[in-house]
Amino acid sequence: MHDMKALQRALDYAALGLRHATRPKKWTKALERRRAMRYRLQSEGTGTLVYREEGLPLNIAPDFPIIAVNLSRTGVAFLANYEFKTGDIIELTLPSPGEKPKRLKAKVVRSRRAGLRAHEVGAEFLPAE
Repeated sequence: MHDMKALQRALDYAALGLRHATRPKKWTKALERRRAMRYRLQSEGTGTLVYREEGLPLNIAPDFPIIAVNLSRTGVAFLANYEFKTGDIIELTLPSPGEKPKRLKAKVVRSRRAGLRAHEVGAEFLPAE
C-alpha cells in the first residue's frame, strides 16, 4: 500500500528539525566527513528493489513512491513506505529538469523509521553498467 500522506507527514516532521535534536554525535561526525556537498530538495520519484541478499521479505511493490529529501553526486536520501536492509540494491527514477527522468542504481547504506508508515533511507549511487 502506497501512502504518500505518511511520507509527506514524515517530510514535514523532518523539515521542522525535530529529528535533528536527537541526532547522535556519530551522525554529526559523519556529516563532517562527507565527500560531496548535499543539496536539500523535495522531489517525488519511484523506486524498485533490484536485489536483496536475505532477511526482510521481498514484498515490496515495483515502482513504489519515494520523496527524495537530499541529493549529492554520490548518493541520495529519500522517504519510502517500506523498510529496507543495508546492502539492498534499488533502482530509483528521479525527475531531471528539462530532461527525461533519470534511472539510477543505488545501494542502501542506512534505513530507519521516520513515521508511522514511513522510513528514511540513505543510499549511495552505484557505477553505471
